[in-house]
Amino acid sequence: MKKNEELIGKIRGFNRFYTNIIGVVDRHVLDSPYSLTDARVLYEISHTENCSAKKIRENIDIDEGYLSRIVDRFISKGIIRKSRSSADGRTHVIVLTPKGKKEFAKLDRNSSKSIYGIVEKLSKKECEELVDTMEKLRKLLAGHER
Repeated sequence: MKKNEELIGKIRGFNRFYTNIIGVVDRHVLDSPYSLTDARVLYEISHTENCSAKKIRENIDIDEGYLSRIVDRFISKGIIRKSRSSADGRTHVIVLTPKGKKEFAKLDRNSSKSIYGIVEKLSKKECEELVDTMEKLRKLLAGHER
């Protein structure tokens, strides 16, 4: 048990370190009015063909009711729209509006700037080591998501 507690403590410590580095502890991310979850939902809508609430939930672990409230808020702000799928009338396709595309583009640019700010002082070798380590983490944890 002591070994597990130590392992868990180290992982939680790294998580706190990394969330501070990327700034997700703030209520809003990337100099925007959006939470991390909002930004992730916008990302999924932008990058998922024939996007639906079901597809978003397949890609991120989010409560159906919470996602529904986010989608309704985004519709009321004019950044997304929903329409019935022509392939399956029970499904609504979710797309970014032109305003939503601008909002997402700003988030995307700010995300790239943020990451650049983190790695700009690293050498090429350190950047390669960082990416290799991240890939190793991804492989180790793949298939073990909640």
